[in-house]
Amino acid sequence: MTISRRGSLGIMGGLMTGALITPQTASAAAPKLLDFSKRDDYFNALMQVRGSKDTRLCMGFIRGNYYGLKDNKLTPMYHVLAGTFSRFQKRADGNYDGATFEVAYFTDWNTNELLETYLNPYNGKTVKVPVTRMGPSRILLTPEHMTPVASSMPPGMKFDHTFLPPRVVGDDVWIVEQNFVSTPPDFKGPSFNYNEVTTYHASHKALSDPKQMRAPSDVHFTVAVSWRPWLEMGDTPGNLIGDGTGRHIDKVEDFPPEYVTLTKKLHPDAINDPLGVLSKIKFD
Repeated sequence: MTISRRGSLGIMGGLMTGALITPQTASAAAPKLLDFSKRDDYFNALMQVRGSKDTRLCMGFIRGNYYGLKDNKLTPMYHVLAGTFSRFQKRADGNYDGATFEVAYFTDWNTNELLETYLNPYNGKTVKVPVTRMGPSRILLTPEHMTPVASSMPPGMKFDHTFLPPRVVGDDVWIVEQNFVSTPPDFKGPSFNYNEVTTYHASHKALSDPKQMRAPSDVHFTVAVSWRPWLEMGDTPGNLIGDGTGRHIDKVEDFPPEYVTLTKKLHPDAINDPLGVLSKIKFD
């Protein structure tokens, strides 16, 4: 077999390249994975799925369902479509200040149209359905907790929040956030309980990239909450169960189209200038 000079150079180059790639050099070239047993590494990952390590606009959405739970039986009620907007800034102590707000809609179980009124299957009442907008609010994030800096909750309500240690399987990382709000037995006003568990899912390799400020993340949430006051359930035993899925997004256009349409109509400032809304929250 005759090998040309060009071909021999190619073979030699390939051999030389192969000789340079050893298990040691390949390992050195691979990114060092975050060690979640270390507080700083864990907080690095947490900020990438919960917000961002820089001050960029963070957005995400959830689509889900709400069910009534009464006498140990679930009854489908309506859908929920929610969008979140936030911005974070690192503090001198290493924790993060955050500004956040949310706009959510309840939609018909069959048509997905916005619910303005709702026929409650439990009591037969046709009730008015509110559009939910919360914030902007200021929060403080540490590796252990999210704490409202200026809470809008009524005085006396108990707020219990924590981040759990991550679950890791291969390249998959799940970080769980627990948020429990409740009224004490001696609370002056209607009793109310809200229990939310949110799970963020991301790639271990992506989280370990030192250039990454915000990792691509999927989100799942489960909630158990007292009957919403607008359902007019009175003292009827039971509660609502909700579940939903979503993800982080980088552009307003990445929200579900129906969310963009509804928000442009009902909350145009939220969709047209979310940073302007968040700027109402000033960090020290």
